[in-house]
Amino acid sequence: MAASRPIMTSLNGDNSWLLSFPRPPAEHKESGKAYYHIVFEPWLHGPSSTLSSWLIHLSLPGIPSVLTPSDLEALIQDIEVAAGGRKTTTGSNDQSAIDGILLGFRYNDHVHEPTLKLLHKRVPVIATPDAAAVVKPWCHFDTVTTFTNLAGDFDPASWRSAPSGCLPSWLNLLRFPGHHELNYCLLLVYFFDAEPAVEKLALLHGLKESYAIGHQNTFGAKAGLALHRAAGDPKYWVTSHNSPLLYSGALMHMLYVHDTPRTIDWAMEQEASALSSEQKVKGLIKPNVIDVENGGCLVLV
Repeated sequence: MAASRPIMTSLNGDNSWLLSFPRPPAEHKESGKAYYHIVFEPWLHGPSSTLSSWLIHLSLPGIPSVLTPSDLEALIQDIEVAAGGRKTTTGSNDQSAIDGILLGFRYNDHVHEPTLKLLHKRVPVIATPDAAAVVKPWCHFDTVTTFTNLAGDFDPASWRSAPSGCLPSWLNLLRFPGHHELNYCLLLVYFFDAEPAVEKLALLHGLKESYAIGHQNTFGAKAGLALHRAAGDPKYWVTSHNSPLLYSGALMHMLYVHDTPRTIDWAMEQEASALSSEQKVKGLIKPNVIDVENGGCLVLV
């Protein structure tokens, strides 16, 4: 069998993903599972409301491709069988094919209670402290571990030893805070066979810009392009949290919450306008922007 590669599967066409990382050969042989499967911020079951649907209400523009835990278990089973893993009975009262749930932010569309309560209680949750504070009072999951932002004096050379909750030793999680809680960087590092080369495979970032009361609160194509350059132009730019969400509720209307769509071509025009003539002559690589459709997958080769 050819060497397996990480797989990203869109669960709702927005910011919910199944992230599947190949297990080391010895672990594959021992467990019978070819991949370690992380469900990232699942929002699959109904809209998202805060305080009341009359105040803050968000809806996805389309029906998620995965609606139930059974759908999710079947998707994982398909990946395992295709990769030569062992076919097992999953989703029973005592087990799940999901290896972990990752929650990187505390807002309700990222920590979606109706969806999360459908998932098996024995699946470990790895969350920021703020997200964990939302989940723990439900008393639904047996294991909720936290990971924190990296300190300002973090030594990049020590990334392998940074705390990462209950992830396996060959998968690490790093979170870098931004100037506002909405703007942060979450980094998953998969490294059991990373010697000697390290590849920057994928950047997940939206293209649209979001505004409230006239102020931009989430950054899209332009800021994403700057991050892409700073990261050394990863192989793929996968659009995420980029769908035209439907906003309603009194508070959302009062704050005039809305999105402005952008494109990578627009961002590159903005980038070029700020460059010197010499920099323009050298030219810049156009990112390989991939829009994974709802229910689609991308193999990171």
